[in-house]
Amino acid sequence: MDKKNKLALLLCAAAGFLVACHEQPATSEQAKTSTPPASAASAAAQKAPVAASSAASSPAPGASFVVGVLGLNDGDAELQGCSTSLRRKDSASQPGDVFREADADKDGVGFMRIDGKLIRVVMVQTNTDDTSSITLYEDAAHTLRIVETVEAGETNENADSTELHGTLTITYKGSTQTLPVDGGVAC
Repeated sequence: MDKKNKLALLLCAAAGFLVACHEQPATSEQAKTSTPPASAASAAAQKAPVAASSAASSPAPGASFVVGVLGLNDGDAELQGCSTSLRRKDSASQPGDVFREADADKDGVGFMRIDGKLIRVVMVQTNTDDTSSITLYEDAAHTLRIVETVEAGETNENADSTELHGTLTITYKGSTQTLPVDGGVAC
């Protein structure tokens, strides 16, 4: 199984996009003539409700939960070394990180605030290449899943940091929403 199919299957499993999984080609010949699974998963993700950046106190349309902004010290005790911070893409009306995670090869830990509650997640699986990654995080109670899909932007070698752009697909207690995000990783 090639890397693209593995990434698509990870996304299918993590976010529960049955449409994307259903469209997964059964053979390599079908893969050449059908929509790539990653594109199908992406299309399914785009159909999910997108949180408005101004929705600080109410859920995104169609979602039953609110993704809040993290406090300045949320997760600091566990986020050591290089870390990633992501904020809503249009965060002018609601500045601040919505997700922070330790940039570790395995056993990475992250934090998100849902309905006002700080929730700790751990990395379950990741697939990365030179310019992008898809990483699955889950909480201990298995009520929160986060699929972080990001592409690297500019790197500032003097600051030992790299810009990131992408989405967070968040499934909480069966409801899913996708947030466009910007941010970066810094050491």
